[in-house]
Amino acid sequence: MQTIRALLLLLAASVVTAAQNPHEKAAKYVQKRSAEPMVSKHASRAANSAHFLNKKTAKFAVNGSALPEVDFNIGESYAGTLPISSKKDDENRLWFWFFPSSNPAAKKEITIWLNGGPGCSSLDGLFQENGPFLWQPGTYAPFANPYSWVNLTNMIYIDQPVSTGFSPGSILVDDENDVAEQFMGFWKNFIDTFSMQGYKIYITGESYAGQYIPYIASGMLDTKDEKYFNVKGVQINDPSINTDDVLLHAPIVPALNYFNNVINLNESFIANITARADSCGYTDFFNKWTTEFPPSSKIPAAPSWKEPGCDIFDEVYNAAYYENPCFNIYHLTDYCPYQWNLLGFPSMAGGPNNYFNRTDVQKAINAPPTNYMVCGGGDNLFPHGDKSIESSLGPLPSVIERTNNTIIGHGMLDFLLFANGSLISIQNMTWNGAQGFQTSPFKEQNFYVPYHQTNGEILQYANGIETHVFTDTAGGGFQGVTHTERGLTFVTVNLAGHMIPQYVPGAAYRQLEFLLGRVSSLEQRGDFTTGPQGHYTGNT
Repeated sequence: MQTIRALLLLLAASVVTAAQNPHEKAAKYVQKRSAEPMVSKHASRAANSAHFLNKKTAKFAVNGSALPEVDFNIGESYAGTLPISSKKDDENRLWFWFFPSSNPAAKKEITIWLNGGPGCSSLDGLFQENGPFLWQPGTYAPFANPYSWVNLTNMIYIDQPVSTGFSPGSILVDDENDVAEQFMGFWKNFIDTFSMQGYKIYITGESYAGQYIPYIASGMLDTKDEKYFNVKGVQINDPSINTDDVLLHAPIVPALNYFNNVINLNESFIANITARADSCGYTDFFNKWTTEFPPSSKIPAAPSWKEPGCDIFDEVYNAAYYENPCFNIYHLTDYCPYQWNLLGFPSMAGGPNNYFNRTDVQKAINAPPTNYMVCGGGDNLFPHGDKSIESSLGPLPSVIERTNNTIIGHGMLDFLLFANGSLISIQNMTWNGAQGFQTSPFKEQNFYVPYHQTNGEILQYANGIETHVFTDTAGGGFQGVTHTERGLTFVTVNLAGHMIPQYVPGAAYRQLEFLLGRVSSLEQRGDFTTGPQGHYTGNT
């Protein structure tokens, strides 16, 4: 009798367990997903348009249906090299890839994208972040990008300075003045070639472009020549704008303490590195200058990592690497195995760089025969280091004043350059009559991103992969914090790493809408100004 009672109890327990099965609950949520997303077999714009095709531009035209491995039409585009001077036979040239937009609001504007390095090709941004087609790490084929920035504006991706990517030449580049000079020479040739005189110019980029862009923008604005250099705004994400002492070493222990549940370093290491940060002066420096709004004085130089025992950034990174051999400094939540990456760097370190090294690919995009590396640069690119002062201590404040439209964005999962390092840099800048932010940017989440489909979801449907996926869940809602004062906006993105458009494309898309003036604030609620397939529903 007791045996029968026990069996009945077990049966009852199994019924309860089945009723509470978490997989059944998950299945119910999957069944609630909305209609299947639209899938485009073309880049999300007019595939057969030719807005800029003429006798001068024909030699740069790219056949949008003939890119190797890309089984859809990427639309109208132009690629090739132009000299950095008025000399047509100048061996020093910059390679570009220009994508016209069919958005009516983009009729008299162009947006520049630059990667950093120094010496990193802007094909990284095009191919894996915000271009009209993407081939991202972990994907086995390229796909049309529904969050291509070409949906919003005319886009140009440029390999610069000379010797970066596909840009040939041997000119010596010692500092950012050299960078700006050669870029402006190229840009004037580009404007004349494509008859874009008077166009509004927006300059965007990430990482070491935080050094490039303020110097380039300042050089352009200094000319007061709106025919060629009509700069109306800049955006720099996860930027190099200050010394390593400020950007890397001072913020790293607070960042480690915040994220150590992910990085998983032991208590003795944490105690040791914290004591080192204290003794080197990083802790006091960090605590003071991330809490005063407005700052009480000019911020002194941060303690130097060159002092004995003060190179704490490298020690933390090495420890993290031992704990997680696939630790990704650009996106700290990544784990093994590495995702396959046709560009190699950065997700696979050295890795292969095979796609853009293919002869057929180089021919298709009018690139000179090159042993292409996504990041490298020639021997004459900063052979003794960049001799220019850091941009936040140099031209950046003036660029903010002269555009009143500058964005500094930061992915919070970046473990190379930290948001608080950028914030300290902001607090030491004086622009439009005051130093730093006058009120604290630390507030409740207020950076709003419209809900949208994920790139992964669209890719799954496009390739007929049978899988249960949610719709409208890719980084929508409140995705970070934004704060604007006197023409400068600082915005953080919670789930992004070093490359914001790669990790949270909707957030990057919204930021560009703001830069271009399509939305009035990053706090604004409501839909994107374009549909995911390029249908223009907003301010046109």
